[in-house]
Amino acid sequence: MFPELIYDPKLFDKLTNLVEKYGLTTNEYMLEITESAYSENVNELIDVVNKLREKGFKIELDDFGSGYSSLNMLTTLPIDVLKMDMKFIRNMLTDYKNLKLVEIILDIARLLKVPVIAEGVEEEKQYKTLKDRGCDVIQGYYFSKPLPVSEFNLLIEKDLEEQ
Repeated sequence: MFPELIYDPKLFDKLTNLVEKYGLTTNEYMLEITESAYSENVNELIDVVNKLREKGFKIELDDFGSGYSSLNMLTTLPIDVLKMDMKFIRNMLTDYKNLKLVEIILDIARLLKVPVIAEGVEEEKQYKTLKDRGCDVIQGYYFSKPLPVSEFNLLIEKDLEEQ
């Protein structure tokens, strides 16, 4: 979600209308907030996120570690998922500090009892490293490039046949 959208006074109503219009439930939506949204108006952001979560929406903190990170943010902003920035993934096999930061982020998420999504995984070794360290969800080109629904369905069918 673009940082300015979270502060739209009509956001809650817009999202609620979409849910009702399409006959969905709020827990079928994963709303992403970037770290930069936290740097604007912290109290207003927390109020908006609390209101959305009370309605059942799930909140992901996207690109964690990309620039505005604050450990205090993780204790004050209620989130359901932490998405680790792909820059950590890209460098974790060649830079010991990045690997340790990945491990620390995974530990912090376990402490907060929220799952971690690792973005930008492109190599088997990255995948195995994250899996061995207990990362909850791993996504990236290692599995597939982004696909339209029709191609995605074919990919899943092919995978099921191979099993």
